[in-house]
Amino acid sequence: MSFFFPEVPRAFPGRRGLKILLRATHVLCAGILVGGYVFGGDAGPWLWATIVSGLAILLLDLHESAAFLLQLRGLIVVGKIATVGALPWFHGSEVWVFGALVVVSVLSSHAPASFRHRVVIGAGRIRGPVSRG
Repeated sequence: MSFFFPEVPRAFPGRRGLKILLRATHVLCAGILVGGYVFGGDAGPWLWATIVSGLAILLLDLHESAAFLLQLRGLIVVGKIATVGALPWFHGSEVWVFGALVVVSVLSSHAPASFRHRVVIGAGRIRGPVSRG
């Protein structure tokens, strides 16, 4: 289990810078994607760019420790992924769904660390990573 839940979260030189770059790319692509839905443009390449950049961030967080998925911030990410995956069933409501995802994303990413890093599943037995970047 120590591979998935290391006692000391894994890190590497440049991790913070890479995550900042990935996050900026993700926000840019997601913004263009939402704008595409609002103004009726083709979302195809921006949807994929948003998914790929989001998955890259997720993999970076999972590299640190799989405990990320047991924290509130990880559960929110899983919920956002599930919501995007369910988009085909939101015929005509995509703008509202993306709007809600943007609001949830902003609120959760700017919430206090004590909220975001709270271990929801396995609290007391698993210690999640608390990196800021």
